[in-house]
Amino acid sequence: VTNDGLQLAVEVLGSGPPLVFGHGLTGNRHFTQMQVESLAHRYQVVIFDQRGHCDSTPVTEPALYDPQLMAGDMPEILDVLGVETAVIGGESMGAAVAVSFALQWPERVEKLLLTAPAFGDNPNAVAPEIALMAGAVEALGMEGYLATAKERQLDELGWPPEMVDFMQKMHGSHDGRSFATACRAVMAWTPFADLAELQALTMPTCIVAWDGDPLHPYTLAERYAAEIPHSRLERLPSMMDLFVNPGQVGEIYGRFLAK
Repeated sequence: VTNDGLQLAVEVLGSGPPLVFGHGLTGNRHFTQMQVESLAHRYQVVIFDQRGHCDSTPVTEPALYDPQLMAGDMPEILDVLGVETAVIGGESMGAAVAVSFALQWPERVEKLLLTAPAFGDNPNAVAPEIALMAGAVEALGMEGYLATAKERQLDELGWPPEMVDFMQKMHGSHDGRSFATACRAVMAWTPFADLAELQALTMPTCIVAWDGDPLHPYTLAERYAAEIPHSRLERLPSMMDLFVNPGQVGEIYGRFLAK
C-alpha cells in the first residue's frame, strides 16, 4: 500500500469483519501479530508496519511523522482492501494514530482499541531518554547501539534474557536513520490541545494500560477513559507482562468485542 510516496508493508490474517491494528514507536507488525493473532479466527486482522518502521519505506524527514499524516495511511489501507468500516486499534504511537484516524473519519470506525496511550495534551516525560537512544543509534550505528543496549538491559536494568532478545530483534528490524528520526519526531508529539477533544469519539472503546511505566502513564489512560464516552479501561500488571505474554492483549480485546 502506498501513501505520501511511501510503501507500507501490510499483512492480512484470518477472515471475517475487518480489524486494523497499528504498532507503537520502534515496534513492528510482527509484535502486533503476537498480540492480536488470536482474533484472526473471528476477524480479518490487518497488521502493518507504520511508515519508517521495519519493512515499510524508511523515513528520515521528521515532518512525515506527523500523527495526522500517519492517520492518513489507514484509509489508504482500508481502500486497497475494499473495506468501508473496521474495528480500529493501536498501541502507544499507534494508539495516537488510531485516535487521530477516528477523529478524522469517525464514520469508518466500528469500535476503537487503544493499548497504552502515550500522547495527550502534555509532552511525554520520557522524550529526553528516547532522544538519547536516537543519538546512540546515530553515533554507533544500529549494530553498535544494539550491542550497547543489550549490555545495559542485562546488567543495569536486570531485564530477563528473553525480553532483551525480543527487543534486539524488534529494534534491529529498522533502518537506523529512520529509527532515530522517528524516535525524535514522534516523542515530540502533543496531539491534543485538550483531551476534551476525545469526547467526540462516540464509538465503543476499550483501553488497555498498566502501572509503573512513565512512557505510557496509567494516569493518561485514565484520562482517556474519562473523556471517551463509551469506554472501558482494562489493566495489565506491568509492561513486562506485555512482552512475556503479548497474546493476553488480544484476549482482552476479544472479550470486549464479543459483547
